[in-house]
Amino acid sequence: MEASSAEERGGYLDLSRLSPGEYMGMAAAVLLFISLFMPWFTTSESNPNSILAGASGGESVNAREVFGILDWLLIAACTAPFILSWIVARGHKLTWKPGEVTMIVGITTFVLILCNGIILGRPGDSVDIGLGIGYFVGLIASAGMLVAGYLRQAFYTTARKPPGVI
Repeated sequence: MEASSAEERGGYLDLSRLSPGEYMGMAAAVLLFISLFMPWFTTSESNPNSILAGASGGESVNAREVFGILDWLLIAACTAPFILSWIVARGHKLTWKPGEVTMIVGITTFVLILCNGIILGRPGDSVDIGLGIGYFVGLIASAGMLVAGYLRQAFYTTARKPPGVI
């Protein structure tokens, strides 16, 4: 590659191509990753039968201690906004709208977190398991990835859409 063509494109990575949607998606992904190490579930102080992943008596556990596969899926989901940002900053052509994959990953992580705590119940075969702050931070972060992907694909593209399409 010639130096003149690299200067035309803005170098190896042109961060000026990134929109607020990519930055928001990366921030949400970092927050989701951090939430995996925060307390997701708590045990009851008064109930001796409230045991989860070896914790009891009011102790809390994080997602990494409780889940076997879900935590790895959530870590993999954290990479989606960074991959999108890399693709956009490099100026690669995509066959889909930038942000769609981040939005789908955000929806998927939101549903997985919601199912594994509220809809399908708490993990483990115990009683009196409560939700910790990390659970809610993970939900908010996955919703942030969803919104970031939507913002990127809806507002920062030049293609026109037919009426009534999101």
